Amino acid sequence: MADHRTPARPRTGWSRLAAASAALNAWGIRAERAARRTNGSTIRRRRAAELAGAPGCWAPRCAVHWHEGGAGQPLLLLNGFAASGLVWPGSWVRDLKQRFRVIRIDNRGTGWSRNAPAPFTIADLADDAAAVLDAIGVEKAVILGFSMGGVIAQELAVRHPDRIARLILVSTIPPAPAHVPTDLRVLMPPPARIPVGSRSQSELLARFYLGTSARAFHPEPEVVDELAAQLHARQTPVISALQQWRASIAWRGPGRLAAITAPTTIVTGAADPIVRARNGDTLARLIPGARCVEFTDVGHLVPWEAPETLSRLLE
Repeated sequence: MADHRTPARPRTGWSRLAAASAALNAWGIRAERAARRTNGSTIRRRRAAELAGAPGCWAPRCAVHWHEGGAGQPLLLLNGFAASGLVWPGSWVRDLKQRFRVIRIDNRGTGWSRNAPAPFTIADLADDAAAVLDAIGVEKAVILGFSMGGVIAQELAVRHPDRIARLILVSTIPPAPAHVPTDLRVLMPPPARIPVGSRSQSELLARFYLGTSARAFHPEPEVVDELAAQLHARQTPVISALQQWRASIAWRGPGRLAAITAPTTIVTGAADPIVRARNGDTLARLIPGARCVEFTDVGHLVPWEAPETLSRLLE
């Protein structure tokens, strides 16, 4: 019998990514339903136990945990993909605390928010940030979002415009389909036969993390050690990283950014191998009155590569 089916078209890179995204989304929902059926009470008990000894703050009304210190105008830091609120340059944060009340959120899936409800969307992460501000009694804050944290910050500014005093978007992208795509190969760390969860694994991840900086950036050994220690303190499970990735690739609607009313500064690194600098120009066109600042000889890790310049932008 003749086969009259239409021959399958060869998949392009974009179609493969779309298929993987759809499969990941379906998998995430199935995994969450299964967890609720079989492990709900266990997860709640484990979360209560781990939060009892967690540094920083957590409130039952919020899905997430946060770290707080310093005095002055509230400054909310939203970190990037798979990074908790611990993963910021220590000296930079200490300097900020001299002038700001610094709040660093552990996004869902990271830090002491590893067992927060999942799957989730970028809108959920933005609502988490607003809930933290409610919990600490802050009406408005300066919001600095780095990488995926910049995505959350944009959504926060759209959904909760009255909570934003100023908006600083660092090394980030606009919603799909307006952004320049990321080369996914850049995000894949080199394979290594090192036990997951070990200090050696954290050191490998730290060097991979720093590998997204500009080639001209040569961190001191102390910087590598500090970053490895931050990553090792509360390692992000692979399943949590996948949940964040799923939420990020599903984030859409660039036209919604026209509703942002907060004064906005966009910071890009001219040598960023992950987020192309053209994304900053696109954001500046989409957000009314926004200005874009490009740092030369700087890659993706602006807080590590140009901390003083970034601090001056916050003044």
